Amino acid sequence: MKSPCWTRILLLFSLLIGSATVHQEQVAAQSSGEHSAGAKRALLIGINKYRAVPKLQGSLNDIETMKQVLTTRWGFPEANIRLLTDEQATREGILAALNLLVKQTGPLDTVYIHYSGHGSQVADLNGDEPDDKLDETLVPQDGRTGSIPDITDDELDAIFGRLPTKNAFIVLDSCHSGTATRSLDIRTRSIPQDTRVDLYRKPAGAEIHTRGNIQLLPSQYVLMTGAASHQEALDGPVGGRYHGFFTYALSKSLSASSAAASPREIFRGIETELKRIQTHFGRSSMPEPQLEAPPDLLDSPLLMPAGGAIQSKTSGGGSRLAWVEVRQSEPGIVILANGLLLGAGLGSTWAIYPPGETAFVPGQALAVATVTQLSGQDARGKYHPAGKKIVEHSRAVALMPAPAGERIPIQILDASLPKRKQIEEALTKYLPSAEVVGPDQSPRYLVNSQDNGIQLFAADGLQLVGSFGGDGDNWGPGLALVVSRSATASELLTLDNPSSQLKIDVRVANAPAPAKPKIGTRGIAVVAADTQPARYRIRKPGRPRTAENTLQLEVTVNADAYISIVDVDSEGGVNLLFPNDYAKPGFYPDGLVRGGETVLIPDSLNDRNRAGFYWDYSPPKGMDTVRVFSSTDLATAQMIRERVRNLQSSAAKNPGKVNTRAIAADLGSIREQLAKRAVRGIVAVYDPTPHVPGPADAGQPIEQTMAATAEPIPLPEPSNVQEIGGPSQLPSAVPAGPAPDWVAASITIKVEG
Repeated sequence: MKSPCWTRILLLFSLLIGSATVHQEQVAAQSSGEHSAGAKRALLIGINKYRAVPKLQGSLNDIETMKQVLTTRWGFPEANIRLLTDEQATREGILAALNLLVKQTGPLDTVYIHYSGHGSQVADLNGDEPDDKLDETLVPQDGRTGSIPDITDDELDAIFGRLPTKNAFIVLDSCHSGTATRSLDIRTRSIPQDTRVDLYRKPAGAEIHTRGNIQLLPSQYVLMTGAASHQEALDGPVGGRYHGFFTYALSKSLSASSAAASPREIFRGIETELKRIQTHFGRSSMPEPQLEAPPDLLDSPLLMPAGGAIQSKTSGGGSRLAWVEVRQSEPGIVILANGLLLGAGLGSTWAIYPPGETAFVPGQALAVATVTQLSGQDARGKYHPAGKKIVEHSRAVALMPAPAGERIPIQILDASLPKRKQIEEALTKYLPSAEVVGPDQSPRYLVNSQDNGIQLFAADGLQLVGSFGGDGDNWGPGLALVVSRSATASELLTLDNPSSQLKIDVRVANAPAPAKPKIGTRGIAVVAADTQPARYRIRKPGRPRTAENTLQLEVTVNADAYISIVDVDSEGGVNLLFPNDYAKPGFYPDGLVRGGETVLIPDSLNDRNRAGFYWDYSPPKGMDTVRVFSSTDLATAQMIRERVRNLQSSAAKNPGKVNTRAIAADLGSIREQLAKRAVRGIVAVYDPTPHVPGPADAGQPIEQTMAATAEPIPLPEPSNVQEIGGPSQLPSAVPAGPAPDWVAASITIKVEG
């Protein structure tokens, strides 16, 4: 089980398509009638309240969320899911629960095991860790007390090796070595190495389990880790409550993945969500997940029913999406039962469907609810149209996450009274949207006082965002730009649609090819994720355009769609990059692209490209977020574009003024329009105002420049068929009827000098 990345967050997947031998065993079991149905079982372990080590805040939320995802999306019976929390999760309790699960499991069963809590290390005593000579451990609730040892990876190997099923999916959200953070909200899931080595020595004559005498069936396992061995796995506030960041990202990916999703696809979904968290907390990078699996399993279906048959094209035995139950509270008000488990934060929007719904077709919702109040794990919300009758046991799926908010919470670390007053005055003057919060609230940034200036840290207190010297009038404007840029990008990222049937992939063109998987021990391929931002340099006058100073994007959508490309620059400005007024008439008119085709925008960096424009990087340096929206209808695309142009125009009229409140309001109007498009029978008709190039189009950090005339690129009319194709395919198709569908994806870019 040991791998170079086990030291962070383990995710062991046993895929349900096995070798010929496995298939024969399944056929034999079915013919004998033993476990012919193949039950789904889960053991979810979460520990917040440790006896002797620092407490965590997100572990219990992790397993409650995963239970909701497993039951509603993947069809796990609630009776077959056991939760082991806090005082129950002692060393004895965890081992007993694991052994009982092994005893109950049949050869065709699907097993999910999840651990959220602290991890650590101890000296390796049986010689099976030649690299670092350390065993990885899970820290039970009573760990580091008296003579209670951690649970070692050798012990887990022995237990997992006895599982009779080949369909085991194991998640260990922990890490082994931590760094103290300045934040009380974001913590590492780790404690120092256990030095009580004698507790781990076996009595004379006792059986010592090593990997050499346990059949681990490596050909059946897929492993994901949430961070590289030198990085930290984090626990903090996200999606309206505390979570392990990796588990939260995993839950989002599994909530909307197709029935035939492969480990690579699940992995990409995790990366996408981690990047969203990165932008929200102002980090320039995130821990880098890793995927480990036998090469032939990297692209095989994950969580497919035993024997390889998919019960439903979209659900795999559950629903197409994770959902929560809806109850009518009073006219115009509904309760989303356990809504907080799936991220029902204040301001989030939810599409409501009839009882028993499993397909959740976009644009066919009965109503859309916006969350206005939280009560425990439930969420109350107003719904539109208010006169619609919502029956008991209706179902709701996430439509758009909660907005980032107009206020930006900032915590000031230890500072003298005069220095604190100076910082507060500068924030009030240069960043009116800032809100100074205390240690009992969740900040987005931390300000650390220095003798001559300040330091700005991301919310975890680990990553330095920027250093600013002098008094408040010297550092205030710079800090305001950095913070407002992150706030604007965060707000733009909340314009997302996890219920969409559209799938979009956005990549930087001409980027270095991903490194080929490294083949490690037991023939396991290791694929490292790249969560670092793409890097570009400012194009200096007279210098040729290259892949290092001029942006090109590769965009692929699984259906005919209209794309809109928006940039949040390093100073917080919002710019519409495409379509633009410089594009030649034949270059993807109205932004229409064909489903399944990868398009290059602009098409070339040569002097006579067909696009009619380039995206050259100019000063200042900093971070950019590029958001690509894709919609099946032109009205949705035009609405997004016009709202973005309004933001550009407002910024041009008020140069140098940072107003995140106004930006939140403008983007909020887009949220309202997008929400209306989810309701059955309601189609928003948009009348776009003609746009004439003006001052707002000039001097953007990404310059759009004219090119020589070229032949137009002809595009036929979009197709119009009933259904987007099956999982893991990229067909050219658009849902029929007036109901629109839309989705968005992002990349982060670091602009250097």
